[in-house]
Amino acid sequence: MQKKLTAFGIILAVTFLAFILLSPSAQSDQQFTAVSPKEASVLIEKNEGNSDFVILDIRTPGEYQNGHIENSIMIDFYSKAFAEEVNRLDKGKTYLIHCRSGNRSTRSMELFKKLQFQKIFHLSSGINGWNSEGLPLVK
Repeated sequence: MQKKLTAFGIILAVTFLAFILLSPSAQSDQQFTAVSPKEASVLIEKNEGNSDFVILDIRTPGEYQNGHIENSIMIDFYSKAFAEEVNRLDKGKTYLIHCRSGNRSTRSMELFKKLQFQKIFHLSSGINGWNSEGLPLVK
């Protein structure tokens, strides 16, 4: 009985280890982190002047023109070329991604993972959350 339990334990440990080592997240250094508006604001402040930090707004041009986070770049989520434009970005940089409410940016996370972006911060409440905290926008 003891030998069976030991063998079972070994098989279980090997299976768990194989699962961990073969999982997609273990095969890359990808980090995807949801952040609140206040956390995003601190992140932006800490990375001021850092060319490896990009604020990526994936709203429409009209939404962007009505007010956006300073120094952000825009790629329209609804554009037919969205995936192509995202693929052209430097995957080694750090991105803070947002949309209006968090819906489009949440849906875009699979694309960023598939394209092997390494570090993504996701403003999960979008510009709506940013506005509700009274954080600044530029036009």
